[in-house]
Amino acid sequence: MIKKWKKLLVWVFLFLFSLEIDGFSAEKVVLAAQTGNVYDEAELLTEQEREALNEKIAALMETTGWNIYAVTTEDAGGKSAEEYADDFFDSHSTETEDGVAALIDMDNREIYLSTCGEAIRYLTDDRLDYILDEAYGEISEGYYADCLGAMIDGTAEYYERGIPTNQYNYDEETGEISVYRSITPWEAVIAVVIAAAVFGIVFGVIVGRYRLKFGNYEYEFRRFSRVDLKNSSDMLVNTAVTHRRIPQNNGNGGSSHSSSGRSTTHHSSSGRSHGGSGRKF
Repeated sequence: MIKKWKKLLVWVFLFLFSLEIDGFSAEKVVLAAQTGNVYDEAELLTEQEREALNEKIAALMETTGWNIYAVTTEDAGGKSAEEYADDFFDSHSTETEDGVAALIDMDNREIYLSTCGEAIRYLTDDRLDYILDEAYGEISEGYYADCLGAMIDGTAEYYERGIPTNQYNYDEETGEISVYRSITPWEAVIAVVIAAAVFGIVFGVIVGRYRLKFGNYEYEFRRFSRVDLKNSSDMLVNTAVTHRRIPQNNGNGGSSHSSSGRSTTHHSSSGRSHGGSGRKF
């Protein structure tokens, strides 16, 4: 009877030990799929590719101050690529709204680059199309790491170029337009110089014209004053009201803004404003 209990205890111990090993292995796999800001949930990348991508992302994050993620998934949970990328960024970037999430969605067979905050201004619709053209060329050949790398490199390139002078955000849900306005340091210096010059001229003219007031000059108001009172009255003759219908700008061709500077935005499930675009493969 004692021997049977010993055998049973041994088998129980071995069973529990095997569970611990399996759990540890599973945890190791999950950790291996994440390197810094690279989340390879679909396991499309090698360990070396994840490390190289994360180094590239870390350098760009230091330059921009944004949060940047490279993500792969094979199960979008019923979401579109846009929804998945937006929600991923929102859930991981809680302290800042500035940044991007580059996604390879194997479930929806789509690559997507989600932008948020300041990144929306830099990555306009036209610029996103160019980045996705480059990324699509890579993923169509099965080069997943190079696809994500192309999206990160494109983001870095356009950050260096700066925000276009004609940039504006267009909210496709409300039709609201937010125009980007900025003053360069040189423009600020020129404005200050011009303002100082105008002030000096005006001040000099005023002082020169009224310089006698600094002495003992007294204005002879009795001599130069004149009072002329007349009876006057206003009479309402007629009233007319004109109504004019102001057409609503729906953003289709009638806008005075060039399309090259447009960043189309929408709202994620968390309520944040996002830009972005995708490409099926």
